[in-house]
Amino acid sequence: MAAVTLDIGNEFGRGWKLFQADIGLLVIAGLIGGTLSLVTCGVLAGPMMAGLFMIIRRLQKNDPAKPAAGDMFKGFDHFAQSFLFVFLLILACILVGMIAHLVPFLGQLLSMAISLFVGSIIMWGMTFIVYQKMNAIDALKKLVDGTISGTFVMPLVFGLLANLLSAAGAVACLVGVFFTYPLACCCMASAYETLFDGSDQATTGPETPSAAGGKV
Repeated sequence: MAAVTLDIGNEFGRGWKLFQADIGLLVIAGLIGGTLSLVTCGVLAGPMMAGLFMIIRRLQKNDPAKPAAGDMFKGFDHFAQSFLFVFLLILACILVGMIAHLVPFLGQLLSMAISLFVGSIIMWGMTFIVYQKMNAIDALKKLVDGTISGTFVMPLVFGLLANLLSAAGAVACLVGVFFTYPLACCCMASAYETLFDGSDQATTGPETPSAAGGKV
């Protein structure tokens, strides 16, 4: 992955325009996904996020067959990999968070920072699973390699800000998350399109070196 600088303001602006254009559809989709994730104690969080990213990609591509909120359930096509990816990251977050709480005075602050960082990794990983048809381990390895090499730091920072935006809806007003969550996903999809020229395996078929690597 080659280093790429994202224009954070521009990507959030593009994400907002994408969200605003189909706000009704995306809010309902977010409501479905959020509710099912909550009542299943997070078991369906991965597939529901995958379904939302699939809807957003179709909106980006101006799919003539406009998606409906029920298309959230197409995320089950990625059930195994999305569930495994989220499970591994949440487990890691819990373990690291427990260690962070051992740090006097700063434990809670560190735990919150870790949660936001993990949220960024989850959102980026989900785009790789859905758009590039990666398995959970390969998606995680791509993120770890990019982070260690320093080539994917800015995208991770962007993901952290998007995750912070999503969380702000829950802090300000619990129901607000059903607006901020799909908005954050729209911003992430916009950033993905910038970094990878919008190429994705769901559309282009079998993986090729150029599609898999993109610009990052």
